[in-house]
Amino acid sequence: MPAPLEGIKVLDFTRFQNGPHATVMLSDMGAEVLKVERPGDGDPGRALGRQPDGFCGYFEALDRGKRSITLDLSVEAGKEVVRKLVEEADVLTENFRPKVMDRLGLGYEDLRKVNPQLIYAINSGFGPKGSWADNGSFDVVAQGMSGAMISQGGGPDAEPVHIGWGLADQVGSMVFAFGVMTAIVARERHGVGQKVDVSQLGAMMTLQTLSVTSFLHNKEQRGRPGRNPTFTYYQASDGKWLTIGVLTPKFWDGLCAALERPDLLTDERSAEPFARFANAPWLLEELASTIRTKPQEHWLEELKVADVPCGPIHDYASVVADEQFWANDYLVDLEHPLFGNDHRVVGNPVSFSETPGLVQGPAPELGQHTEETLLALGYDWDQITALRDQGTI
Repeated sequence: MPAPLEGIKVLDFTRFQNGPHATVMLSDMGAEVLKVERPGDGDPGRALGRQPDGFCGYFEALDRGKRSITLDLSVEAGKEVVRKLVEEADVLTENFRPKVMDRLGLGYEDLRKVNPQLIYAINSGFGPKGSWADNGSFDVVAQGMSGAMISQGGGPDAEPVHIGWGLADQVGSMVFAFGVMTAIVARERHGVGQKVDVSQLGAMMTLQTLSVTSFLHNKEQRGRPGRNPTFTYYQASDGKWLTIGVLTPKFWDGLCAALERPDLLTDERSAEPFARFANAPWLLEELASTIRTKPQEHWLEELKVADVPCGPIHDYASVVADEQFWANDYLVDLEHPLFGNDHRVVGNPVSFSETPGLVQGPAPELGQHTEETLLALGYDWDQITALRDQGTI
């Protein structure tokens, strides 16, 4: 069976993180993603964190499975190639500063004339409207402006905290991919191409929807809550850590049984949910002192037998060693032309029973597919040589 997006062609102008991660998700679902990069140095992400052996985890993670063509968009010959590509494309994605593509003559209004069915998807910093719409942005800016850094820092009177992983970029990329997929469905059902606008700021708001909705009602912004003793982490006797997720009262009896603490079922400080909340510091220490008496593996087995939601706290080495990630293809082996068979990547987090997705391959070398793409568009070798001599490709 074909992959879900097999046959969908994506023309990808995105750079850095929040766009490329979205299009790598589309690639994993079977889309053919052609990454358009500037000649010479390409996507700046190619150089971020590059290791001595030439491996760049940043670029490999965000651009695997794609093809690469180099084009100078500032010259007419490069724009003409784009227009030819758009004739056959289903989706165009870009995350340049606002209006860059419009100034180049490659904006939505320009290219919808070439292909009325085109889905033209933009991932910006602040959204298409408002006084900030034309400003550029990066992850840290969106985290700060959305209220997340204050929330994670402990509240309005605390120092802000910047969350790692490029959180606004990663969440923004997932919302971006969701927008593109929804537009594909809309085109299939209603026959229309359209412009899709997604932003880091909007993505950070939907990420915080629980906290923001509460604030909109009570006008109180709280910082990170204290540790809930039944929904937190503990250290076992061997120094390893585990989590316990007793979010509803139905798991409380099982937790007490697994920990061999029947006294907590009758103690007035812990017998009822509100009592456990009111006496959280005391209960936290009671559970911690019990869990410190035996190793992690013992507690995980007991908790699983008692049907208590739980899990180990892994570092990346133990993530890779845990078969759970490999069994579900959350981690996969992938042959790489430079690094051989000993190359592993994060896999597709979504599985389908009939139309499975697949990591399509490693990240491309800069311009690796330029000539074959131009040949497929009808250029001959003399024309391709001329484009290269002019610096267009």
